[in-house]
Amino acid sequence: MSGRTKLGPFRVHVTDQILAALAEAAPLPLSTPAIEDRTGYGRRYGQLVYQTLIRLTSAGEAERVTPPGTKPCYWRHAQPTAGASIPRRWRDGPP
Repeated sequence: MSGRTKLGPFRVHVTDQILAALAEAAPLPLSTPAIEDRTGYGRRYGQLVYQTLIRLTSAGEAERVTPPGTKPCYWRHAQPTAGASIPRRWRDGPP
């Protein structure tokens, strides 16, 4: 991600943890609270997690898959990950 060097070490770590959680869940989306739980940051760092997700979305590394105004927000990794399998019902298209 361009501009990552401008971030402090803690924010770089948070970004890496969030990207790892999204890549692990790919292609399925994760809610913001689920990302907080998977990264271990919980509600205490909820604002930081949300800001990081917004920044990742702007950089094209994550994508928000929830309509605006809906809570909780769902996110997914924007880039396909190697070895990620898509469930058969999604590969075949809509029913």
